[in-house]
Amino acid sequence: MNTVIYVNYFTAVVVFGMGILFITGLLLPQVDFQTRLIFGVIFISYGVYRFINVQAKRKILRQNQEHERIKRAQEELIKKQRISK
Repeated sequence: MNTVIYVNYFTAVVVFGMGILFITGLLLPQVDFQTRLIFGVIFISYGVYRFINVQAKRKILRQNQEHERIKRAQEELIKKQRISK
């Protein structure tokens, strides 16, 4: 799962950077400003979306791991209770 997270972060940064390059005119300077602005905003928005999406997935993963840890601890406690009776 770590590799997927790194790829998603990398993609978010690259797409966001492409949006900045479009808006500043460093990428495709021959295209008119309106078109570059539209593409820049789209790329920046998608980069932000990917970043937020990765953060949400990481949060859900951490919650699931914590839930599993609590479940294992609960089962261990139940086993100990049965053995001591």
